[in-house]
Amino acid sequence: MSYLVLARKWRPRTFAQVIGQDHVTVTLMKAIEKERLAHAYLFTGPRGCGKTTTARLLAKVINCEAPKGSEPCNECASCLAVMEGRHLDVFEIDGASNRGIDEIRDLREKIGYAPSQSPSKIYIIDEVHMLTPQAFNALLKTLEEPPSHVYFVFATTEPHKIPSTILSRCQRFNFKRLELGEITGQLEAICGQEKVKYDPEALLLIARRAEGSMRDAESLLDQCISASDAKLDLELVRTVLGLVDSAIVARLLSAVAERERGKALALVDEVVTSGLDLEKFFLAYIEGLRNLLVLSVEGADRLDLTRGEIEQLRAIGGHFTTADLLYLFRQASRSFREFKYSSQPRYYLEAAMAEAASWESAVELSKLISKIDAIEGEGGGKVKEPEERPTSRRPESRESEASGPAGDRRSAAMDPGSGTQPVPVLDGSAYATVDRVEVEQEGEGGVIDEGPYSELGGREKWEQFLSKVREAKLPLGIWIFSAEVKGVKGDRLILGFSSQHRFAMEMVLEEKNKRFIEKHLEKFFGRKLIIETDEMKAEAAEPPKQKRSGGDKVDLSKEDAVLEEIVKEFDGEVFSKGKDPLGG
Repeated sequence: MSYLVLARKWRPRTFAQVIGQDHVTVTLMKAIEKERLAHAYLFTGPRGCGKTTTARLLAKVINCEAPKGSEPCNECASCLAVMEGRHLDVFEIDGASNRGIDEIRDLREKIGYAPSQSPSKIYIIDEVHMLTPQAFNALLKTLEEPPSHVYFVFATTEPHKIPSTILSRCQRFNFKRLELGEITGQLEAICGQEKVKYDPEALLLIARRAEGSMRDAESLLDQCISASDAKLDLELVRTVLGLVDSAIVARLLSAVAERERGKALALVDEVVTSGLDLEKFFLAYIEGLRNLLVLSVEGADRLDLTRGEIEQLRAIGGHFTTADLLYLFRQASRSFREFKYSSQPRYYLEAAMAEAASWESAVELSKLISKIDAIEGEGGGKVKEPEERPTSRRPESRESEASGPAGDRRSAAMDPGSGTQPVPVLDGSAYATVDRVEVEQEGEGGVIDEGPYSELGGREKWEQFLSKVREAKLPLGIWIFSAEVKGVKGDRLILGFSSQHRFAMEMVLEEKNKRFIEKHLEKFFGRKLIIETDEMKAEAAEPPKQKRSGGDKVDLSKEDAVLEEIVKEFDGEVFSKGKDPLGG
């Protein structure tokens, strides 16, 4: 019983049949026509994209007895021998199992012998990066000046592991990962020749699963044909390949969009009960977030999905902004790393889905700080309570509606079970996961006592300087924001830090940060100032926080009080430099 698998049966027999690598095949065909073939070639690229196949085609055409231009005839004894793997002068060597110096020495000794069957000897070394450094060194001289009848073709998926001394002696061709349309077209041609009925969506799913490898796609198609009765359909392909149904992923994304943690956990239970691979399910969820992100930024042109799947994503994507999707994607990536190495993957998956369904809309923290800066310029302000989010916000329960005051509702919203997220601060692009904050200006009369700020041109000018530092380096701007100017003595600027801001003081005094601030001080104030710090005594314990209604005033007269108020209001946490709360 002999059956030839599709991946071998449909291996290209001419350069024209190689799919998706025209930049390689056209160059080689022109080199053959002009008789300018090099003595050594290096083919690099991902698996299943045609490296070894192209090497065999090159070997065929070099020794072909009656070539058709730059293509082999595939009919002479030499071409048939190469296709059947029995040519005496074409050697295919596995670099992984013949990687030592002894094997390369043996090869080097045999190279000098004249060909047995054809005019030339061709050595094809697959996975050449597996050779040892000693083996590469033994090959160097022979590779640079081989006998005129010898050609080398190296193939590898990891070219960065090959010494530069080898690379410089070869002509390198980079094979690309095949596009989805190229793979789908070839699968349709195979099904047509094999007389297999199919649904186009089923072939599209196989092509997506192949991840750019034609060999993988043909092997998966072979597997699905073996399991089919009369026709390849979408359900059969999902079952045979153990793929996650896109409908389940869409239901999960909908649950996350609507903040329905119960539905998200129920879906995890459904996946576990059905026996689906949890890792594949998690990856399908991450891929769904990626598709939503691409849809929100560029539209559907770059998505290789069916029309129905795109319409589903459009409906779900209306609940998210791009910033929301970026946050959820980073959150999922962090959780997946923990999930992979967990002894209880189900528990991690459930926790990750519950966390995802507890998201809050993202607001750029730098914009929030700028808004507060504008208020402080007026002398004060008040913070309005968060308003209810339209459409995408989960309805309040009857109990919360009955509680009456907005302060009670806000307290309920800040409950750990309600999904409030921490306030991450990142270099360059900081986001606070908070509800919308609106600040209304409220002027105050009277003359402001500038105190120690008077020697800097007033408190407002100092705040303008802080804004400049934040624009240049956001983390550094936040650290110096927590300081209070104690005075200016000659060329010394005395900054006071409370004991709870000791870390900020240490970061400001770090040599490179200190130089950076002093340089900007001189540029902004037109005078050279050297930073000195003074650690203030710890402040008295803060009384318990009282609930406030929307009309309460907030004292924003001190810089450190501003950030503290932000953190308290949104039950957040400020992360120091170097720590990425999203796991990125």
